[in-house]
Amino acid sequence: MPHHILIVDDAQELAQLFAQLLRDAGYSTAIATTGPDALAQLQARRPDLLLLDVNLPELDGYALASMLKSDPATATIPIVMVSAQEGRGARVIGLESGAEDYLAKPVDPAELRAKVRNLLALRDRSAHAART
Repeated sequence: MPHHILIVDDAQELAQLFAQLLRDAGYSTAIATTGPDALAQLQARRPDLLLLDVNLPELDGYALASMLKSDPATATIPIVMVSAQEGRGARVIGLESGAEDYLAKPVDPAELRAKVRNLLALRDRSAHAART
């Protein structure tokens, strides 16, 4: 069964592009356009990784990441924060809110696939080590 990635971005075209790039790499994907929509989808099906935009309506990516990392049920889901906000400050806030990595828009497709692959491999190794 392929890894499942939840893409949370209110820009539909960009979310579709990310979904296609990741499906082409062998992942299953779902899209949420708001923070509350993402929370509902997380309850229905736990993703293996979250690709999370910072600027979301209703509940921004920083707040959503903090919520997920403070909940033991979702704390181990890797988060890649995606934002058009440039500069060290935005990256640091994203990482401090709980994201494992950060991508600046426009996103390089090869970098996106590499980060996702590496984070999922690390997650799988950690889960395997915890079972043994």
